[in-house]
Amino acid sequence: MATTKKPTVAPAKKTARAAAPARKLAPKPVAATKSAAEIKAAAALETAATQARVALQAQMKQWEEAVRLFSQKKFGPAYTRFTEASGGPAAHIADKARSYAQICARKTDGGEVDLKTSDDHFNYGVERLNARDMDVARRHLDRALAMEPAGEHILFTLALCCGLSGDSNGACENLKRAIALEPKNRILARQDPEFLALAQQLPGLRAILASESLESY
Repeated sequence: MATTKKPTVAPAKKTARAAAPARKLAPKPVAATKSAAEIKAAAALETAATQARVALQAQMKQWEEAVRLFSQKKFGPAYTRFTEASGGPAAHIADKARSYAQICARKTDGGEVDLKTSDDHFNYGVERLNARDMDVARRHLDRALAMEPAGEHILFTLALCCGLSGDSNGACENLKRAIALEPKNRILARQDPEFLALAQQLPGLRAILASESLESY
C-alpha cells in the first residue's frame, strides 16, 4: 500500500530579542574653575592677612622693648619705640604708646611734667598706673576727667585703674560711661589683657564685656 509522505515542517525561526535601549550616562560634574580675577583676589587677601600678622607682631615687639627701656629710665630710646608702636594695627596698644611717647618727650627735654591740662594729668596718671602707684594714678585721672568730662579715653583708663584697685563699682560705672561715649571701647576692653583678667574676678565687668548693649545691665 502506498504510503503518503508527510510534509516536513520547517522549525519556526526564533525571533530576535529586541535590543535593550542604550543606557544614558549622567554627565560628570564639571569642576568649577576659578577665574583669574578670583585667584588674584584670594592671593591679595592672603597677602594682606600675612602683612597684618607681621605688623601686629612688630608692634608687640616695639611695645615690649619700649616698656623695658622706660622702666630703665632710658627715655630717648623708649620714645622712639613708643612712637613706632603707636603706628601699629592694635588700637589699644597704639593709644597707650602715644601717651607714653608724650611722657618720654617731656622727660628727655629735661623739664618737669607740667600738670596743668587734662592731658598732663591723664598722661601722668597712665604712667603711675603702669607703675602700679594706684592712689596717685587715680587722683590724676580724676583731675583729668574733671577738666574733660566727656573724655572717653580718660573714663576707659579710670575704669581699669578702679578695677586694679579693687573698686568694682568704679570700674563698671566708668567703663559703661566710656562705652556710652564711644562704643568701640567695649571692643578695646575685650582685647585688653588687663581688662580680661579683671573680668574673671568681677562679675559686673564680665557682664559689660559680654553684652552688646548698655540696656542689659
